[in-house]
Amino acid sequence: MGEFNAKHFRHSEECCALETYLHKCGKEAFFYRYQQALSREMPISLELERRVACNGPHLALVRDEARQCVKSVPARYNLTQFFDQAELEKHDKVTGLRPDVMLYDTTGERRCYVEICVTHPCSQDKIEAGIPILEFKVQSASDIQMLLTGAYSIKEKILRVFNWLPPFQSVDTCSGVCSVGNVDMSVWSLSGSGRLNEQTMPLAEVDLTINSDVNTWPRSLGAAELADNLRAFIRHADPHSLFPNCIMCEQAGRWEDGYLQCHSKAKIVPYTEARQCANYKVKA
Repeated sequence: MGEFNAKHFRHSEECCALETYLHKCGKEAFFYRYQQALSREMPISLELERRVACNGPHLALVRDEARQCVKSVPARYNLTQFFDQAELEKHDKVTGLRPDVMLYDTTGERRCYVEICVTHPCSQDKIEAGIPILEFKVQSASDIQMLLTGAYSIKEKILRVFNWLPPFQSVDTCSGVCSVGNVDMSVWSLSGSGRLNEQTMPLAEVDLTINSDVNTWPRSLGAAELADNLRAFIRHADPHSLFPNCIMCEQAGRWEDGYLQCHSKAKIVPYTEARQCANYKVKA
């Protein structure tokens, strides 16, 4: 590698006017490192980002398919396992394009363009060809030194990647902080005397060993959906209707914070009013 540095990091009069010194050194540095890896059976690592969605049991409580716990995780590849050939400025017979370095496999099924950007970014026609492209922004000798490491990451500002998106994944368990874990949830219970109790907490704190979608839902639900959920919960918690509750009555109107419009009495009453109401009748 020292021989390579000596050859390429001194000013060279051989660099033509149409190709800057940095551009020439950049593509040759990548090519040199890749050839070295192939001959020595060493990896060339590429770290991209993969979007992962969690389908854990907590997410079902949100009751909204559009809300997902989605985060980015590293997706690591060994380029030499995909591409066992590399050539400088090889003409691509399929697209008619000529990348700075072309990586490909012996079967011809896989190709990847490597572009060195000094002043001009990758052309639109190359991007639109759909071939995976690694574009390295080379501004100094330190950038060329990075190319010689054989370890590249999308987290580095020097690298842009086109047409290479790691497949989206779904997992059953969520690791780390859930992106929807702070959604405010209502957790309902029925006391021994038939009173409704509501606890509010973030989704991530809901204990699934004692709670489920029967008694837990987002606080943001509309009044109609909230009332429907409460009725379903009461039927589950009090299957024999031991505790009269206005929300279960056929005379009940809109529910709001424990009060309802009673059509029979033509006034707003607390849900416990049913206990002494002669007109109470459970809605079928």
